[in-house]
Amino acid sequence: MAPPDSDPAIEVRDLSCTYGRGARAVRALEGLSFAVRRGESLALLGPNGSGKSTTIRVVLGLQAPRGGSVRVLGGPAGHRAARGATGYVPEESRGLPALTGREYVDFVAAAQGVPRRERRARVLAALEACGLDLRASARAVTTYSRGMTRRVALAAALDARPALLVLDEPTSGLDPLGTEDVLGLLARHRQGGGSILLSTHDRVTVEGACDRAVVLAGGRGRADAPVGDLLAGDDSPSLLPLFRRTAGG
Repeated sequence: MAPPDSDPAIEVRDLSCTYGRGARAVRALEGLSFAVRRGESLALLGPNGSGKSTTIRVVLGLQAPRGGSVRVLGGPAGHRAARGATGYVPEESRGLPALTGREYVDFVAAAQGVPRRERRARVLAALEACGLDLRASARAVTTYSRGMTRRVALAAALDARPALLVLDEPTSGLDPLGTEDVLGLLARHRQGGGSILLSTHDRVTVEGACDRAVVLAGGRGRADAPVGDLLAGDDSPSLLPLFRRTAGG
């Protein structure tokens, strides 16, 4: 983990975003501030429409804010160095129809600048780490179940060994064993000094993968605290509605 005084992996200050113009404008975020330290994993929690996806889009440089600032890995959101050092897994991970799982991971690695001579070994290692064997990775992505699609998307994100992982519902569609595998991969990423920003409704993911959580409601940050503090007490009326019921109850 990086020293406490190093620049944060993500620094969001007074972020505001609006969709539309004039009387039809909808305020998606207002005055949101938080930071993700190097080697830290932070969860964005909140009901649908609370601003989680908008926050992720701004962090990735895919959407410009109306106000405030966002810095990622030492520069403005979306700058070239940050793009090359960030792995992203969207909520709906759809591969390219004409590619196998192995080809898809290789394609992403090539786009991120991994040298050809290194790609084969690294692609196979990433696929294996995410629970996809050679036979499965040789099949077209269009034949994959939702859980397998999540695995290959995570393999593609991890293959370039990014400094920052950004994930939207990373365990969506996975059974309990698959969820455990993913949490193990995220833990190893953090142990290697990597940082994580994720959004989720899954309490198991929050407890198993995150150091801190920011609770969003109505586009504003309502809480920012260590996960253990936020989830202390199963009777919390403000947090339990944010989580989907999992197989574990």
